[in-house]
Amino acid sequence: MFHAEIDTSKRVLTMSFSQHVNSTEMRSCREKVQTLLVDVEPGFCLLTDLTGLDSMDKECSTDLGEMMSFCDAKGINAVVTVVPDPKKDIGFTILEPFHYGKHVDVMTYETLADAIQSLVV
Repeated sequence: MFHAEIDTSKRVLTMSFSQHVNSTEMRSCREKVQTLLVDVEPGFCLLTDLTGLDSMDKECSTDLGEMMSFCDAKGINAVVTVVPDPKKDIGFTILEPFHYGKHVDVMTYETLADAIQSLVV
């Protein structure tokens, strides 16, 4: 299961993944993110919460990587990911260097509260 939305006033794209995510859901997430970012100006931030994630199919990596590359092409500025348990990092850390440019700040936090605080600063 996934949820994606954008706060255009704060220029923050938020995604959360929970339970088990299969490749069909990840493809839907990629398509939704592409739609959400149509009119977004460069300099936005992505907040991804993996707190409720139990597992993700390995086939999700293709769409996840494409989503990262699309965000990079749209001018993403920072990526903030919540990974409460290292076992829940189902490839984000591996994919990020290949899909985000060196100009993108990538930060990982154990709690959503810490991640949100980093966006406020």
